[in-house]
Amino acid sequence: MLGKIALISWLVAVPAVAMADLRVDYDHHKDFSHYRTFRVEIGPLVRPDGSIDEHNTLAENRIRDAVTSELVSRGLEPSDTGANLVVRVTGRDTERVSVLSRGWPYAGYWRGRWAYRGGPFRYGYWGAPYYYGDVWTSPFLEEALNVDVRERDTGALVYRARVTDDVGKNLDKQVTKSIDQAFKKFPVKELEK
Repeated sequence: MLGKIALISWLVAVPAVAMADLRVDYDHHKDFSHYRTFRVEIGPLVRPDGSIDEHNTLAENRIRDAVTSELVSRGLEPSDTGANLVVRVTGRDTERVSVLSRGWPYAGYWRGRWAYRGGPFRYGYWGAPYYYGDVWTSPFLEEALNVDVRERDTGALVYRARVTDDVGKNLDKQVTKSIDQAFKKFPVKELEK
């Protein structure tokens, strides 16, 4: 019983920001093997305050390189003129707040070497006071990347992905990870190395 309580407390305390959200939709009737070339366009990148980040060439190049690397690994070739597919990537950063809860004060009941023996609801594992139901907030920055893949000739949308994740400290790795997730269900499989 105590194990179940500890597990539930841990699940409540783990922030929801640690998980990325991926949504994918594509035209199941299209034959993606006919596509050979692509062109990348970077749409508006929106800051947390709602303004458009117009001249952020660092972010644009980072996204363009990640998309190009991903599609080249699938056998497609970049082309500025006459590309079969047009890949448009847009993004939005949003300030969010995660609400966390301590949950059940497991350490107060634990009679181990370092536990406070004064009873429940007194002191935690390291001697800091906490009580059942303690709640605190943790601000974070969330990034949402939208990837739309259209046929150049018809303009028909053939693939759409939206990846939402918290922004990490290493932006290169963050963008590469997000674009990799965005193309995870792309119908053209990666080439064997």
